[in-house]
Amino acid sequence: MEIYLLAALLFLYVVTAMLIKENLLQKIWTSAFICAGFLLFTALFFLRVRGQDVMLTADDFNWYFFLYVFGSLAFALGLINLWIYRRALWQMWRPESDTAQKE
Repeated sequence: MEIYLLAALLFLYVVTAMLIKENLLQKIWTSAFICAGFLLFTALFFLRVRGQDVMLTADDFNWYFFLYVFGSLAFALGLINLWIYRRALWQMWRPESDTAQKE
């Protein structure tokens, strides 16, 4: 399922990258990543509060399903966000030649 989800999101990213401006593209995909992360942590919170018994109930399976789906979604959106912000991340990790020469 994760591969299909990643492929669908990558296809959706390519389509949106062709149709909208880069600034709006970054806002949309970053907001989607934050929302997926929030929903993932909400599912984790409810699982933690309810505790886990030896035998799971149908409600517990529901929260585990949400955890699985939003965890997969957050992972795929995280990969897309790494691709979107690759230039900024590369500049952050690359040592600046000007600051190295000043020191």
